Amino acid sequence: MMMINVAPFAAISIGQVIKRVLGTGKITHDDEVFFQKAMLCETPLDPEEMDQVTKVYYRLQMGLLKVVD
Repeated sequence: MMMINVAPFAAISIGQVIKRVLGTGKITHDDEVFFQKAMLCETPLDPEEMDQVTKVYYRLQMGLLKVVD
């Protein structure tokens, strides 16, 4: 499982971020930055992580996630 440091947060896994986003139905700018860093990281996402990120973006496109700051 990929762990990424995103200031001002400690290392957090992509699964934890996805679980929180899908559980609350809200996505923040920090979440967006986290996903961008995960996608550009030297260590590629595994297929399960990539599938989860894709689900978040599909839900965002369908209007099922509220964008908050």
